[in-house]
Amino acid sequence: MSDLSNLSMTSTIVRDAGVVEAEIDNEVVAINIETGNCYGLNPVGSRIWNLIAAPVRIGDVCAALISEYQVQPGTCEQQVLSLLEELRAEGLVSTLPER
Repeated sequence: MSDLSNLSMTSTIVRDAGVVEAEIDNEVVAINIETGNCYGLNPVGSRIWNLIAAPVRIGDVCAALISEYQVQPGTCEQQVLSLLEELRAEGLVSTLPER
């Protein structure tokens, strides 16, 4: 089960195993098969989804996005954290214990 504390740049995140996904027109649709929760991701959200296929620190996700898109670091961090909090609330991603 996910840790319910707030996410941070040092949090490690990964997709939950019970999620089915499909890509439609360069956008990911992810479904939690246990709850039936469905979440559609725009192209940037879909890129984030691809970056979290394996456990990764949120700071590393932001670093990749900053290098790929014209986005200010603070804006990127705020929006990535917000999206990942939403995905966690939907049961689509989990945090791993910090080491």
